[in-house]
Amino acid sequence: MDSMPDWAAWMLGALLLALFAWYFWHTGATLFQTARQVISTIQNWPQTRRAMVEAEVRSGGRYPLWFRAVRVLLILAMVGLAILLIWRKLAAM
Repeated sequence: MDSMPDWAAWMLGALLLALFAWYFWHTGATLFQTARQVISTIQNWPQTRRAMVEAEVRSGGRYPLWFRAVRVLLILAMVGLAILLIWRKLAAM
């Protein structure tokens, strides 16, 4: 028996070490890039919001009236059905 491990084990160890190094480098780079994007978004938020408001004013509103009415009706229907469900559950007791 040889006291040194074979070359395949050394290669596997080197590849595993390279994989760990790549993982930590990639994770760190992604975190750094995400932090820079968040900081950029926070710094540019007033200009972005101003552009959004101006676009909304130019188009006459963000959503048309029928869309807002349908959305309100659906929310009221869900609330009403939830109240009905709770009422029927409590009435069965």
